[in-house]
Amino acid sequence: MPDRVDLAIYLAGWTLGWLLLWRLRPLPDLAGDHSPGSAARPGVAVIIPARNEQDALPHLLSRVLPHIGPQDEVIVVDDHSDDATAIIAARHGARVITPPPLPPEWLGKPHACAFGAAESSAPILLFVDADVRPAPDLVARIAQAVTAQPDVVTSIQPWHETGGWAEQASVLCNVTALMGCGAFTPTGHGANATVAFGPVLAIDRTTYDQVGGHAHPSVRSMHTEDIGLARLVGRAELYTGRPDTSFRMYPEGLGQTIRGWTRSIATGARFTPWWIAIATLAWVWSLAGGWIAMPIVYPLSALQVWVLGRRAASIHPLTALLYPLAVVAFTVIFLRSLIALILGRGVEWKGRHVDAR
Repeated sequence: MPDRVDLAIYLAGWTLGWLLLWRLRPLPDLAGDHSPGSAARPGVAVIIPARNEQDALPHLLSRVLPHIGPQDEVIVVDDHSDDATAIIAARHGARVITPPPLPPEWLGKPHACAFGAAESSAPILLFVDADVRPAPDLVARIAQAVTAQPDVVTSIQPWHETGGWAEQASVLCNVTALMGCGAFTPTGHGANATVAFGPVLAIDRTTYDQVGGHAHPSVRSMHTEDIGLARLVGRAELYTGRPDTSFRMYPEGLGQTIRGWTRSIATGARFTPWWIAIATLAWVWSLAGGWIAMPIVYPLSALQVWVLGRRAASIHPLTALLYPLAVVAFTVIFLRSLIALILGRGVEWKGRHVDAR
């Protein structure tokens, strides 16, 4: 029989896992006429910061452009790419602009976003990463959500379409990213979130200008500019992308996966409310040690990783079955990110040195 104390500790962590990612929260469906040419729908400036994204852009633009109305804009900010990003964006019908050279104290993505916002005129700003594969009606639904709450950041974490084993191994990073925001617990809808998700982030232009947008000193030097902007505004409405908005995060394999998560995961934890951080740690601890202390609980954790993993990403059954390997991968990536944050180190990303903060 398993030790009662060990079993109680395990079940506490296991239960917290379910509570932290209790349910998905997709962006609300459209209500009324929000067709691209509808006069009832405000214009949206879709701003896509892109650096060396020639392979990802076609997936995004082919889904966005057919649903753009005359009041909307689609702007690709070519952040001094070394590939055919600008050519492909123009070929698909987007407006392509190139920002000036990166000034001191700025990082590339905030600079590109700020430049794109300044070059647009629509009343709603929608910043979308190039690797996002959006729902056909995403622009209209974003317009509806921002119009309903113009004084908050509206943000979506897309569902991660994983590819190779390296992306599969990092699935707990996706899960804990959703857990850490606190928006998907049983009481999460009422949570005053001050984080956001960079892949899909929208804001009313007036609110954006009032807080200083990406040009604000606390945002322009942050790799996690999404968190910086949400903290400036003071509140965010957060949604999950499944079932219709996804992305492919790190198609280049292990090195890109490690570098990508190193940039952001510890910083995200830094801005997580302490009680959520402790609860998330307790859940990971139940995965890491529960099956060692009591092998009988192994199927419970495997099932949980399978269910929760599918809420955040496409997960193979073998990944859930061999979940201790995913725990090891998560621990290594998190510690690497934490060390980089504490020591002020950075990573090379798309040919630039990026601080892990």
